[in-house]
Amino acid sequence: MSTSQTAVATASPTLSSLLELQGVTQPMLERHLDGLEAKTRVEEIRALSGKLQKKLWEVCAGAPAFTVDDLVPPSTPEGQTVIYAGKNSLGAFTVFEKRFARSRGKVIGYNHQTMSFVTGPGFFTCKPSPTEPRELLFDYTDVPTEAPAEWPRPRSNARGLSYFVYRDLHDFNRRVSKDVIIGFATRLGKPIDSYFVLARA
Repeated sequence: MSTSQTAVATASPTLSSLLELQGVTQPMLERHLDGLEAKTRVEEIRALSGKLQKKLWEVCAGAPAFTVDDLVPPSTPEGQTVIYAGKNSLGAFTVFEKRFARSRGKVIGYNHQTMSFVTGPGFFTCKPSPTEPRELLFDYTDVPTEAPAEWPRPRSNARGLSYFVYRDLHDFNRRVSKDVIIGFATRLGKPIDSYFVLARA
């Protein structure tokens, strides 16, 4: 182990410092994150660079399944909002939230961020990935017709500036821990080299 790696290993670990280690595994990250308070967990996921988000995606290949029921437990009352704080790998406007709720037998969501008035809320439906059962899909081509009263009104992702941001998006998500997932965005089945990490707020 190099001197820098030794320093990382002996200092108080963070999600970023653990990801800098060679040989880091998803169970190691899960143990660390599950031991944090929600506020600290959000701070640590929002400290991740785009490079470390990409590594996190790779480290979590083969992680245990993260399901719709893990995202929003079945005991959650209909229409109650569940908030996940997020950080993406884009060059700007990297901090956001995804908000979820159970509605008419489905779990739906939208993006809550400062540019929503321009880009639109970006509604989607949550479902198992059709190609990898352990992964969770946010399907922006499946826009709900109804949403909780306090949410923005659902609208097509193929209209206005939403067309350039959310159109034809499929976000695939892998488990990092009980309350954290790492996502990878695709459009029309093609990767767009964009990652995001979410932590239950």
